Amino acid sequence: MRRAALVAIALLAAAPARAACPDTATVARFAQALLERRVPTPFPDLTAADARCAQARLVSILAQPWGDVGGVALAAEATPPLQGALFFANLRADSGAVIEAGYGARPAIAPGVLLRIGEGGRAEAASPYLALLDLAATPAPGTEARIAGNLGLRLGVTGTAVPVGDVATLATDAVLQADGSVVASLAGLGLAAPPDALLAALARDLAAEGRPLRAGEHVALLAAPAPIAPRPGESWRLAVPGLGVVRVDFR
Repeated sequence: MRRAALVAIALLAAAPARAACPDTATVARFAQALLERRVPTPFPDLTAADARCAQARLVSILAQPWGDVGGVALAAEATPPLQGALFFANLRADSGAVIEAGYGARPAIAPGVLLRIGEGGRAEAASPYLALLDLAATPAPGTEARIAGNLGLRLGVTGTAVPVGDVATLATDAVLQADGSVVASLAGLGLAAPPDALLAALARDLAAEGRPLRAGEHVALLAAPAPIAPRPGESWRLAVPGLGVVRVDFR
């Protein structure tokens, strides 16, 4: 019996430590690095639950400098999509805004559409949208790192809102350009599922968590980030048929 107990203890000692939700101090250091435009130390290996916990702590810290959470972003270039929180900072810049090219340590642009939610959790308006990411927030590979880093969401530029009756009609092709050169041709907006299916699934998931979509909230449906970073002096634009164009100039 004593020998069996010793063997069990030895096996436990040899087993890798289970990942856990990063503590508040660790997440605060991570957030501070992002605010200072540095690449933070990656969180240790995380489970899916730990990644969501880390994201919640990061969002609560960043909500102070970046503004309240006003909706949800979906990294929807693959299924299942990954969820992130949209801050006021992701929603405040309008088309034509001039933004510093080095707004983050690892800038990247993700094209998409921004939905404004109306009564009953239905989309009442849509805009072409450019999410300005800082991939420093996802310093390690893998889905868990993207979730823990809140998808790298940093800033955003929004086009003119257009009333929308049926979200399914947004499943159209789009073009992302930098200084007139095509960066990406996006079939079906570059989304892995139709916009209406993505919104319906999100609404079900949030309702199951006891926080249904509410009127006035926003949902960003994002394609994959562009493979090149913006440079000073460039003008980037996303054209979405039926919604128009959103543009951002970099200084």
